[in-house]
Amino acid sequence: MSFPLDRLAVQLDWNLLRTFMVIVQERSITGAAQRLNISQPSVSSALRRLEERLELRLVERGAGQTFVVTRAGEAVYREALEIYGGVVRLNDVGEEGGRALSGAVVVFRSSHLDMDFAMPVLESFRALHPGVTLSIRSTPCHDVAQGLLQRIASVGFCTRVDPVQRLRAQPLEPQRFGIFCGPAHPLYRRHEVDPEVLSASDVVGFEEDAMAGALSALTRYRVRHGIGGRMIAAASGIVDLVELIEHGAALGCLSEGHAARYGARLWRIPVAAPAPTVEVFSLVDLERHMTPVETALIAHLEEAGLAAQPRPRSQV
Repeated sequence: MSFPLDRLAVQLDWNLLRTFMVIVQERSITGAAQRLNISQPSVSSALRRLEERLELRLVERGAGQTFVVTRAGEAVYREALEIYGGVVRLNDVGEEGGRALSGAVVVFRSSHLDMDFAMPVLESFRALHPGVTLSIRSTPCHDVAQGLLQRIASVGFCTRVDPVQRLRAQPLEPQRFGIFCGPAHPLYRRHEVDPEVLSASDVVGFEEDAMAGALSALTRYRVRHGIGGRMIAAASGIVDLVELIEHGAALGCLSEGHAARYGARLWRIPVAAPAPTVEVFSLVDLERHMTPVETALIAHLEEAGLAAQPRPRSQV
């Protein structure tokens, strides 16, 4: 016996949902058009067509390009995330029935995070399951949670967690930071710090050092203790920041563990007030239906104390 497919499922253009998802994430038609590399009229047309097809008002339009997502729009957005994540993960479905695991898992990590604590565990997982493709993507801290909510990432590591009910954040060991400079800086290899030189030094930092960013504590620390003056460059990731410090005449904040890799190429400036520690978290999606590969990865991380298994879906 055959059953007719739901008319909406057959007739709906799935690209309309993807466009709407990006509109909500970018909070503007212009931003969505730039991200999707299409024209603004095309984005507006897609939104209008989706509203007409669903017979729902998804946004309340304001002046210019501004809008507010309606309650119906928020519900559609959540469903769009589920659909998008399911499509993305089609290649991630592992083998069952006792055969070796295969497929792919994706780990999102904050681009400024020192991952020395997790890399040996991830490498041991890859060695145990050679048929699995393990991808690690560096991204701004706020995008780690989005990667999980969009069903792109299987697990995330970040230094700041905004409350999201469906995400479980497990605190990990905080990372200690220090103030470092390279050979071109006048305080390099100086055990006595001249306060005037310290306060007048140019600074390089992470893009997320802003007062509202994931590393805002480091910025407040520098300002409070008169460490450095003008910020002359911002790096998107930890490797880029090291290069700016090592090859320039500016100072910057780095995790002690990561800086130790570079030996004499970096010098920790012995400032009187120690830099703050930065909290680190792992994130998993409590509502996600895990593939066998993802379940195995999170179990492996859990054994190392780096993650916690999501609840069974029946308990959500």
